[in-house]
Amino acid sequence: MVKLAEFFILFIAVFPSVIISWKPLSCEQSCPGGPFPTVPYPFGFNSGCEIQLNCTSNGDVFIGEFSVQQLNISEGLILVDLPTKCGRPVNALTQLYSEHYAPISTNAILMKNCTKQMDDCVVSMKSLYQDEDCSGAQGGYGNTSCYSSDITRMFLDYENMTSMGCQLLFSGVATEIFEGSSVVSLEAQTVRLGWLVGGSCDCSDHADCTAIVSPVDGSDGHRCKCNSGFDGDGYKAGSGCRGTKGSFYCHLISDFIISSFIILDFFQPILSY
Repeated sequence: MVKLAEFFILFIAVFPSVIISWKPLSCEQSCPGGPFPTVPYPFGFNSGCEIQLNCTSNGDVFIGEFSVQQLNISEGLILVDLPTKCGRPVNALTQLYSEHYAPISTNAILMKNCTKQMDDCVVSMKSLYQDEDCSGAQGGYGNTSCYSSDITRMFLDYENMTSMGCQLLFSGVATEIFEGSSVVSLEAQTVRLGWLVGGSCDCSDHADCTAIVSPVDGSDGHRCKCNSGFDGDGYKAGSGCRGTKGSFYCHLISDFIISSFIILDFFQPILSY
């Protein structure tokens, strides 16, 4: 009984120190030697980050096996390489889907060995990939199917895409349709991912919030964007929004004019007297 009491006293003495010494893992946001030496919130390179990317020893940044080429905070986009490759299983696409990101609807995904064909696609496989020689293909594109979806949706629907019964993921094309124009910009062998932060809006001052539903589990998410005249990531948990130089001077002049009118209004009765 005495030993049990001694153990209990020791446990009470040690347990609080264990609690106090535990700290949540901080987010590592540096990847030296590559195109992204540092990345802004919500991105980072360990499990302490909201959106975790992979940093290699030579500084390259990856999502799964796919190389990241661009991080666009203001537009909420990640540009990744999806090069032509024969024999790549179609389930490699799952690496581009998480609760925090997914391919957006303006992409076209090219697949091979499909049980269904799609006749209406935003790109022509013949013009883009006629020199690619994969086993079973005719002219390099004869058995290639293209999946594209309604661009009014935010993300490509993974279930609809895989319902074509394709076995191989061949490549991708990132497209951009300019508003009010029939011009379409194509970036072959790339895909654009849209990203989001989980939970309800938690933006900093001078930022707008866009509510977004997770493409994987349908949970609530959002993305913050600094207002015009401000730079930053737009998040309370990040760097927030800072006024740009031009914006600062505009606010300064505006505040000076307002203050001048207040002072003149205050002294007007005295000057009139």
